[in-house]
Amino acid sequence: MDLDRLKVSSFERVTRPIEPKDSGLITERLGLLPGHRVFESGVGSGFLTASMARIVYPEGEVVGIEIDTRKLEKARENLEQLGKVYEKSVTLKHGDAREYLEGLEDEFDAMVLDLPEPDRVLEVGLDALKSNGKVAVFCPFFEQVRAVWQVLEDRCTWLEAVELIERKLQVEKRGIRPGRTLGHTGFIVFGRV
Repeated sequence: MDLDRLKVSSFERVTRPIEPKDSGLITERLGLLPGHRVFESGVGSGFLTASMARIVYPEGEVVGIEIDTRKLEKARENLEQLGKVYEKSVTLKHGDAREYLEGLEDEFDAMVLDLPEPDRVLEVGLDALKSNGKVAVFCPFFEQVRAVWQVLEDRCTWLEAVELIERKLQVEKRGIRPGRTLGHTGFIVFGRV
């Protein structure tokens, strides 16, 4: 498969995935580079995992934790499309993110959370980030943004919350006008520890 053309549409979805507009912003704001280690919880269909693995490959790794076995198996199936990138740069585990992260220190360059109650994971997991490590938390609700912000505000040197709206343009000979709009998919909270 041509990795430059890997599309979310080629992944079978078991949940509402993070859209390409969100994935692009997340990977850019995290500053991912080849060789980085990334922790991800809430793997879902694996699309964001694939995006990150392609960046950190060949020496880096995305460690994905998923509590739902059905989602984990679907992510594995989808990520097999990456071939050697998947085999070399992705580790998927079944389990609870809080339990996995508890007691870890200076393990990851970045952390991405897309799960219910991400604030609870952050409470025990921020120590797993290296100095200047970055975190991205995908939140579908305002209340989640507030809870995440409250955990991060005293630990982060940089903190930002955004919502990304995508609007395509309909270009015709007679003129240009707004086309389809992809509205709210979620809010993304970013921080650097």
